[in-house]
Amino acid sequence: MDIGTLTFTWDLGLPKKVTLMQIGYLADHQEFIPTLAHWHHREWAYLRPGDSFEARMARLRGCCGHHEIPTVIIASTGGTLLGSAMLIAHDMDTRMELSPWLAGVFVAPERRCLGIGAALVQRVMDEATALGVRRFTFTLQAQSSFTHASAGCSLNVQGTGEQMWQ
Repeated sequence: MDIGTLTFTWDLGLPKKVTLMQIGYLADHQEFIPTLAHWHHREWAYLRPGDSFEARMARLRGCCGHHEIPTVIIASTGGTLLGSAMLIAHDMDTRMELSPWLAGVFVAPERRCLGIGAALVQRVMDEATALGVRRFTFTLQAQSSFTHASAGCSLNVQGTGEQMWQ
């Protein structure tokens, strides 16, 4: 099955209104790049001191692939961006031996706890599997550990004080 040509929809369970979500490639919806760059920059700018919004937009454009690494998967509804997840070759300059990475998982704050993040991560996992990837790495904040452990992910402590899930 060619998962890149499917349209996925979910009922987001919002009261008094049915909202359908589509999961697809950022490459096919590049109008969302400025919004996504803003979200990512606001959330993770501290990881790249001196980075700019423009540089982040350029990196996102460079990750606009289909059925390849890198790629950015997005969730949207009615022309509104809901969130993103990325499959990239490297996410840490200090850990180049680890590849590929699940990165950039972000859901708009007002749309959290509706299963959007889980759907995005699942789609990235499906993409990775279709590419022959059997293992990928990601980092997370400590408060997320229980969620990932309950989802069947295993903790791989790398001795750096960071939590690496594989």
